[in-house]
Amino acid sequence: MTPGRLLWLLRRDLRRGWAATRHHYFTLPLARQWKCPEYPKTGPVPVHLLTGANDWPMSLWMLASWHYFTGHTWPVVVHDDGTLDADGSEALQRVFPQTRILWRKDTDRKMSATLAQLPGCLAYREQHPLALKIFDVPHYADGRFFLFDSDVLFFAPPGELLSWADSQDDSVWFNEDVAEGSLVSAEEAAGSLGIRLWPRVNSGLIAGLSQAFDPAFCERCLSETRIKEGHFWRIEQTLFALAASQYDKGGLLPASYEVSLEKHARPGVIARHYVGAVRDCFFAEGLARLAPLLCSQTKRATDI
Repeated sequence: MTPGRLLWLLRRDLRRGWAATRHHYFTLPLARQWKCPEYPKTGPVPVHLLTGANDWPMSLWMLASWHYFTGHTWPVVVHDDGTLDADGSEALQRVFPQTRILWRKDTDRKMSATLAQLPGCLAYREQHPLALKIFDVPHYADGRFFLFDSDVLFFAPPGELLSWADSQDDSVWFNEDVAEGSLVSAEEAAGSLGIRLWPRVNSGLIAGLSQAFDPAFCERCLSETRIKEGHFWRIEQTLFALAASQYDKGGLLPASYEVSLEKHARPGVIARHYVGAVRDCFFAEGLARLAPLLCSQTKRATDI
């Protein structure tokens, strides 16, 4: 730990406040002690997530809150972003024994062959780990799937998602972003791709179907629009929005699946995606709300 790193951490902690700092240092590690109960019902679709060395502790809380409020055991598929370490993978598989780890070194070989005839897709995947969400997840899911970011937390039973999982519904669903984030305008989507763009798609929480996210169509998007002229971090989300618009079955989840820039979640929220601008609230608000529920469950399991 260098002096420069220590100074950066001190400034970060002072800026984000006591609550976020305390829950980051003392509550976040407690998820490693959580014991996923043996729920009587297994979820019918897999839960996919992309994570790495910096985010896997948040992933534990995301998955714990999902399991707790659904009351199901779910098959979990973890996509290594190239940085996931042994400590993180062991923790994920210990807390959620049904977890499958897809290591980046292995998926790179597989997906390079899969995308060999799609040079735009292959180049984007090689350049940015977020591309694994749009290419790898639909490929390995091979059907219906959930895809959740590590900075999503659940606070109540997600009835809409459970109903979708238990049905044969072939629609796809997203949470609604705080503002339009697509790098391709509605006018360009209509003119270049012949589609009506779904507005304000956020890719932090997805109920998806592999066939809705066709890599060949993504190749068109990358080559026939100005998508690559925008912010690199938003390409993946724009591809999800464009592909879903082309598929045109589904839409946006209710506002109770929240994406906002507010300090506190709305009353009655089911889930919240703590996007970068409010990431500190993941700790100050999210973990503060969940810890009494999940940690007490862990203590009961330990006492038995």
